[in-house]
Amino acid sequence: MPPPSTAPSGVVESLVHRLVSRRVTVREVEPVGDAFRLVTLVGEDLENRRWIPGDMIQIGFAGLAGRAYTPLSFDLRTGSTTFLGYVHGHGIASSWLASATIGEQLFLVGPRSALGLDAVNRPMLFFGDETSFGTAAAIRATPEGTRDVALWFEVESAEASRIALERICVTNGVTLTTREPQDRHLDRIESDITRALRAAPQARCVFTGKAPSIQRLYRAVRRAGISAKQVINVAYWAPGRKGFSGVQR
Repeated sequence: MPPPSTAPSGVVESLVHRLVSRRVTVREVEPVGDAFRLVTLVGEDLENRRWIPGDMIQIGFAGLAGRAYTPLSFDLRTGSTTFLGYVHGHGIASSWLASATIGEQLFLVGPRSALGLDAVNRPMLFFGDETSFGTAAAIRATPEGTRDVALWFEVESAEASRIALERICVTNGVTLTTREPQDRHLDRIESDITRALRAAPQARCVFTGKAPSIQRLYRAVRRAGISAKQVINVAYWAPGRKGFSGVQR
């Protein structure tokens, strides 16, 4: 492990962004209810870039620390990409999303490999939360599309989440479960997924979103006899922590 840097982490991250990033412009910002923003970015440096559904981009806000998103789509011909951002709390990303403006200049790193959705065979059992909606939408761009895909999401508001998912055309096979104290809602999701695996033991599991929820579901499917090779875990965040890369584990 390298020695810790003496420079503030935000300064280091900002310098890295400037060295390897591309400049992009905000072309469109669409509020999707109160909790989400659909953002389209455009830039000449994005033209003819390699993109695979499930790849991520990382955005630096005004030279500050970056945050990662999974694009819903990536138009290599016009150099544009669209992602869905979740506005929650008072962090850097949420604050920016709440006030993002057309014409604003940003730094973008990527697209970079994160979760290779093209390689996930069907049936697919997908789990996530509000931070996973863009990843679920990217499944449409895979060769097999949404065929034989079932999706479970733990969410704060089922109504707000339904509005967002309908806007990005993720509606088939969706189960929304509202969060409960002590994560009691995960009992139902765990039961649903293990039941689905009994019906289709060859299914592939893709678990994204909150790290503790992923860990619990991973243990559950392994107890149910599912091979570790059938499960892909990609943690996007964890309570009290920041800086997740969102890369396949």
